Amino acid sequence: MSEQYFSAFAVDGDALLRAVGSGDEAFVRTALDRIAPLAAADRLLRTTEPAEVEPALREIATGRLDPARPAGYTWLLELLLPGAGDALGAATLPGRGWHELADAFGAWGLTTLAELWARPWPFPWSGPEAPDRDPWPFPCLASGPELDRVHAELAGFDIDRILDEPALLPGGDDDAAEDVEWLVGELLPAWTAGARERGLGLLLLRDGGK
Repeated sequence: MSEQYFSAFAVDGDALLRAVGSGDEAFVRTALDRIAPLAAADRLLRTTEPAEVEPALREIATGRLDPARPAGYTWLLELLLPGAGDALGAATLPGRGWHELADAFGAWGLTTLAELWARPWPFPWSGPEAPDRDPWPFPCLASGPELDRVHAELAGFDIDRILDEPALLPGGDDDAAEDVEWLVGELLPAWTAGARERGLGLLLLRDGGK
């Protein structure tokens, strides 16, 4: 059975972007040294081979980014984020279609959350858009007033709407209702609150079966 994996971090996105083109050898070495303990803790899906990871890290550190690089660079975030911010939590949700929840959020009046869910953070590119408009893993980042709006939308959301409109759920049926309630009613409010308490942005990373 396919699953999607969610991880949430409180981060300063601008600080992480400053590694791009920095020439910082410590950025590369520190990330590589993180592989073994994270892999031993079963917290890595993709960045388990230093020989594959190091060239991509060096492209970031030198600023020589390759827009045609297979899989882009977002697969490195599972390795970089534990050293760039505070882990807020993680969850595994069964089935497919979780990346398509933006339509449901919009229909439920969670408009800021819908925009966030559909908009990839363009790391490590500095412009508003990365060459890959639909990366996988998929990172999204909210900070400042946008994060405040997401928090307010979730606080005012009527959770009963999830059961009232099953066609909007992943898979188009109510089998996913309980998991959506957990995501929208517990996980996302806790993660947004955690980032706001720290004065940082909220970065959500989605991975697994698409």
